[in-house]
Amino acid sequence: MQRHHLALFSVLLLAAAAFRPAAQQAPLQLQIRNAQPARGRIVVELYRTEAEWLQTPFRRISLPADGAASQATLAVPYGKYAVSIYQDANGNGRLDQNFLGIPKEPIGFGNNYKPFGKPDFAPAVIEHGPTIKPAAIKLFSVL
Repeated sequence: MQRHHLALFSVLLLAAAAFRPAAQQAPLQLQIRNAQPARGRIVVELYRTEAEWLQTPFRRISLPADGAASQATLAVPYGKYAVSIYQDANGNGRLDQNFLGIPKEPIGFGNNYKPFGKPDFAPAVIEHGPTIKPAAIKLFSVL
């Protein structure tokens, strides 16, 4: 009789796990402004933790630089993400920098954060949720 109860409990536990709601998710939309039209691609990267920042993006997409404004849409769970965007103007697949590590191509960060020196994680974090409007991020040139 105990085996029957154990089997029934196991079946109920598996059924409950199958109907557990997934993490709430909706498209995160970012409006990208000040891109150089028809020059390479726009690369958008999202980071979940400071340890991953500018090393291992949680999500990464690449869009054509069709005009001065673009929109990026990423399917991610609601939460907080640091945003890094750059325009790979020459199409070589990376952000070009000078010998001091200063970007030669347009860049942008969440909250339109403009760092002096190496970008920090926290100022670039935006929140993604059901009541939050799309973020507008302006690309800027350092050099």
